[in-house]
Amino acid sequence: MTRNAAMRVLVMGGYFDLATPYDLGPFEMKHLPMEAQLQGNFDYAVFPTGHEPYLDPDSRRKMHDAVALFIKKTSQSH
Repeated sequence: MTRNAAMRVLVMGGYFDLATPYDLGPFEMKHLPMEAQLQGNFDYAVFPTGHEPYLDPDSRRKMHDAVALFIKKTSQSH
């Protein structure tokens, strides 16, 4: 991202994920060694699920919608 300031990243997680806690992704992104204005290049989505959100039909739909929105949003910016 420091080489390509236009790069966008979607960080997704589940509230009940014990392997990778939902707040760890945003914590790590906020502590990357980069310019502060690049923090706006991260989008976050959290779902009421665990480590395998695709097993829950409702969470799977929400994940799909989050990814589709992210793609639409980032595609329009070019």
